[in-house]
Amino acid sequence: MRYSFHFEVFTDHLPRFIAGARIAFELVALAMVIGFVIGAFGAVARRSKNKFAYGVATAYVELFRNTPLLVQLYLVYFGIPELGISISSYPAALIALSLNNGAYLTEIERAGMEGIHRNEIEAGLALGLSYPQVLVRIVFPHVFRIIYPPFANQAILIFLGTSLTGLIAVPEMTYQARILEAETFRPFEIYTGLAILYVVGTLIATWTLVILGRWLFKMRVKVF
Repeated sequence: MRYSFHFEVFTDHLPRFIAGARIAFELVALAMVIGFVIGAFGAVARRSKNKFAYGVATAYVELFRNTPLLVQLYLVYFGIPELGISISSYPAALIALSLNNGAYLTEIERAGMEGIHRNEIEAGLALGLSYPQVLVRIVFPHVFRIIYPPFANQAILIFLGTSLTGLIAVPEMTYQARILEAETFRPFEIYTGLAILYVVGTLIATWTLVILGRWLFKMRVKVF
């Protein structure tokens, strides 16, 4: 029997997917900000001579880089309530995405710090700045310029990773697709439309990051 393709099954419900995309991009923005802060502390700890700080940061990076994001989502969403703390799907997703992202950004930022000459840090200290002030005023502005391309790539990967948050009932695009599939029993049309939306969303995010990089650093940024 010949299959009849009805793409209107998807297009008629496009506003639901646009709302889901808005939630996905919001998660990405928050996870990148929080992850960058986590990565900054992690990168400093990974370069520290303090064995305890180095050990904790290393264990964190290895744990989150060597376990699937889906497992991390489930651990946060189902594990935290076991400790007697109520948590809904959105904050659980944000926590898991931020921790996962922070582990990758720790290594990205650490690599960026390796590109900062020791003389710059010593000059800042000689001017009377404290070590935290040197990090904030001298090191991190230079580091962010160095790490911007991999930082932008990581943002794209986090956007694609938000598709997993639908499995814990975050109403992003993939969640909307699963609900619509249950209502219409037309998976081919729905997931074809969803794939197109992810491609469009990824291209929009990519070009936004490229333009932002040119504006901030006056340099060409290659994403993927």
